[in-house]
Amino acid sequence: MTADNTHHAAPQLADLVRNFWIIAAAITGVRVLILILTPLGIGPDEAQYWYWSRDFDFGYYSKPPVIAWAIALTTGLFGNSDWAVRLSAPFFHFGAAAFLYLAAKRLYDERTAFWTGLGWLVMPGVLLSSFIMATDAPLLFFWSAGLFFLARIIDEPSPRIGDFAGLGAAIGLGLMSKYAMIYFPVALTLILLSKPLREKLLSPPLALTALIAAALFAPNIIWNMQNDFQTLSHTADNADWGAQLFHPLAFLEFFGGQFAVFGIIPFAALIYVVSQRSVWRLESRDFLLLVFALTPLLIVAGQAFLSRAHANWAAAAYPAALMLVTGWLCREKRTAGLVKLSAGFHGGLLVLFTIGVLNPTVIDRAGFSSVVRDLRGWKAQTDDIMAYAPGYDAVLVDDRYLISEMLYHQKDSELEIAAIDPNASINNHFEAFRPFDPTRMKRVLFVTTRNDAAHVDYRFREIKRLGQAEAEPGEGQTRTYTLYELSGFYGKRVP
Repeated sequence: MTADNTHHAAPQLADLVRNFWIIAAAITGVRVLILILTPLGIGPDEAQYWYWSRDFDFGYYSKPPVIAWAIALTTGLFGNSDWAVRLSAPFFHFGAAAFLYLAAKRLYDERTAFWTGLGWLVMPGVLLSSFIMATDAPLLFFWSAGLFFLARIIDEPSPRIGDFAGLGAAIGLGLMSKYAMIYFPVALTLILLSKPLREKLLSPPLALTALIAAALFAPNIIWNMQNDFQTLSHTADNADWGAQLFHPLAFLEFFGGQFAVFGIIPFAALIYVVSQRSVWRLESRDFLLLVFALTPLLIVAGQAFLSRAHANWAAAAYPAALMLVTGWLCREKRTAGLVKLSAGFHGGLLVLFTIGVLNPTVIDRAGFSSVVRDLRGWKAQTDDIMAYAPGYDAVLVDDRYLISEMLYHQKDSELEIAAIDPNASINNHFEAFRPFDPTRMKRVLFVTTRNDAAHVDYRFREIKRLGQAEAEPGEGQTRTYTLYELSGFYGKRVP
């Protein structure tokens, strides 16, 4: 490159750096505004996480605690509004994009870093994950942070102990966000097959990484020990290995879902890159990203084939996959345009997504009402239920979705809201920690998903049907709960 070309290229690279932070801040600002303006309400899982956030703990029934801590922070600052419950989600993804930008800058160059960071912010899976408060957002933030510290370790001539400490913190806090972070230390072990990576990583500071990660994750292990390993048991139940195994159609559905999560062009490019022999060279830095992409992807694909897996369960694959694919495509002029095409296409999806969540009638007209049905109509429906409640000792619910929404929308009610198990076993947080107590709740308003009292007719002597509470969460859809008055409990007593 001539001196003139070098002089001309430097401002262009500087512009890319400045533009990334400006664009990332703008996209995040728009996402916050969407959260404030959308008429779509809190979903049942989000309502449950909000309920957890009312009580600080190191674990909860089905998830580690970071999601509850994040909600406690944002609602503590801005109140118990829907947008405040979700507020940390776009910032987690802003942070993930920032870490990926900085990691790609270390492993590749400024241009790859720019398109990696931008590619993350407009990735289809991130569109939804920035709008709905779920455990993927903090998981992907800490996973991306781990890749950043790993990139610093292998890029520095003499790795700094602070980077090993940061790597341990990312792994530990990632595990406190979602147990899928366990794939990270698995991948970390696998990259030791590479001699250059092994020489960088196998040093005394790696023990500090393990110690910090273990120290941060230990409180959740202790919580599980004190609570019959509820979270770990729930995770095992989700795997569903006790049922019939081997489901090739479920695998194909999972595989197809990856195009929706990662994007059509990026996932197709990932398949192509994986097929290239050069990316498997152990001395290549591409090998590091390949391992961190394939480890969660192959494990979850195996789970999908054996039993079942939702498309987002492999989300941890995509921070490394995005860096790998972007770096690969940016090397050649003939493929660099695909990076821009993908970003442009996903930017268009961002616009459509924004229109849809700000005006859900557009979603209805497009025939996708079912996608947002769990985000609509809960406030009015819980109000209808509570209109029956005066005079009762408690409201008794047999549905996790409804009790989550009841506790969120009726948070100011003085009447206790409790759960009763429909199958004589504990299946959710509320059955474990807000159970029906017949010693205090003599006459209750029972709300059930069924159109009969089969869940309780062998436990109460007096059962009187009162009516129904209905909602229309979308065109041609109804959500109905039936209400009963119950008294005269004679079933098994709560221990």
